[in-house]
Amino acid sequence: MNYSTFNKRNFFIKKDSTLPILKYPLLQQIREKYDITDDMLENVAVTFSMIGTDNGLYRIANVPANLVVVEDDASYPDEEKYTLTFKFKLNQTAKSGRYQAEFKIDFLSEESGCGKITLPVDDKINVIISDSITKTTVI
Repeated sequence: MNYSTFNKRNFFIKKDSTLPILKYPLLQQIREKYDITDDMLENVAVTFSMIGTDNGLYRIANVPANLVVVEDDASYPDEEKYTLTFKFKLNQTAKSGRYQAEFKIDFLSEESGCGKITLPVDDKINVIISDSITKTTVI
């Protein structure tokens, strides 16, 4: 997995950008530790939130995110089976700064027992929006 703009704790994106996509792998160790089964992940709602570290205000609050499932292990042997992803909108990166972010998974299946988990459990994702020397407008 190539995370040139992301490591376990830090994600970097330029001001006024929508890419790269923030990806948080749902590692097998995490799934085992919190008893998250494949069946539970079949019916979920995923949201993403981000707050400013300087003021504690939400920049993004409970916005829909995605759970990407890699079914073809042979073609993507280095990919985790499940990855939480969030693609920023232009207005969400309009202000440079340091932020803390997290994903929330709501388990919706009655068979597996409804519940929710916030990831990462024991930390936050540091999102750094840095200034850019260019700004473009599509006409």
